[in-house]
Parts: sequence; structure tokens; C-alpha cells
Amino acid sequence: MSEDATEIGDEPTQDAGLKSAVTQTERLFLRLTFWQTLLSVAGVFIAVVALYAALSESSAVRQQTAAAVWPFVQLSIEDSDTGDAADFTLSFTNAGVGPAKMRTMRLVVDGEPVRDWADAVNRMGGQLSDNVNRNFISNRVLRPDERVDSFHTSDPELARNFQAAMSNPENYITFCYCSIFDECWTADSRRDLQNPEKVDVCPDFGEAAFRN
Repeated sequence: MSEDATEIGDEPTQDAGLKSAVTQTERLFLRLTFWQTLLSVAGVFIAVVALYAALSESSAVRQQTAAAVWPFVQLSIEDSDTGDAADFTLSFTNAGVGPAKMRTMRLVVDGEPVRDWADAVNRMGGQLSDNVNRNFISNRVLRPDERVDSFHTSDPELARNFQAAMSNPENYITFCYCSIFDECWTADSRRDLQNPEKVDVCPDFGEAAFRN
């Protein structure tokens, strides 16, 4: 009788021990789950920070690279008139540090677009001769510090006519160029040529484009 009572009396103690073990296991599991969740959140945060840093660094590198190959095309006019002789030169110079891809150009005289230098000379009352030199500028690449004399004449009358035409604000030249990364700028002689306008793409002048 006493042995049976002892065995029966031990059952509550065993159940309590079992419940305690289960409770401790649950607590341990909850702790592990908490730390796993915390580590997962920390991992995601670190990954986001690393991605942001990589993108920022990539953008900074691209900006530095773009600045290292930045072109800057200047339009210049040189003329002289001594009475007995006169000349006129229109040139383009890449004063930037990277190549300039010349895209499109438009020359307007008396409100009408000029097709090419032969057309321009004809409108100025002259004709092509040994005193007229032409060089193409559109669809070419200008190296840094490279200068191209697009038009030159030593014919006195023709030179004076071009001088007068270029001094008229109604006559103007617009040209567009791009860097090797296809960042493009449009310059207009009616505005400040030292501050060309940055554009997404060069304008398509269509039939009004200057073809030289």
C-alpha cells in the first residue's frame, strides 16, 4: 500500500518538471527567434546602407569622369579691314578637356536659314573662288584645343559683306555638340556663348539645318 501511494504521489512532481522544461524550451525558442529577427533586420539595414553607398559612389565617379571629358566649343570670328584688303574667318575651337562631337548647326541670314557656305556666299553677293576656304564642322569630332576654320575669305568685298552680316543681331548661328557620354549643349550667337544650354539631345533642324 505504501509503495502504490508513493508512486501515485510522484506523478504531480513529474508533471511539474515536464511543464517547467517545456516552458524553458519555449523561452529559449522565443529568445532565439528574437535574436534571429534582430539579426535579419540588421542584415537588411546593412545591405540597404551598402547599396546606397555603392550608388552614391557610382554617381560621384560618373560625375568626376564626365567632368574629366567635358567639352566646351567656342565660336569665334576674326576679321580685318585695312582699306586695301579685308578678310573674314569664322572658326570653332574646343576649349574643353574632352572630345566634342559636333552634331547640328543652323545659320540664319535675313530671317532665312542658309543651307551651306556656297549658299551663304551667294547671298553675300559673292561667288566661290580661290579666295574662299571652307571646312565642314557638323558631324565631326573636335579634339581638346583643336580649332577648325569653318569659313575664311580674303576677298575684300565678300569679307566686308560677311562682317556686316555677322554684326546684325538678326543673323545668327546655332550649333549643338555632345561629350563622349552624350551629354549635349546648344550654343546660340544671340545669347551668351560662354553659357551654352544643356539639352537632352541635340535639336533636329530638319530642312533648316546647315550642311557644309
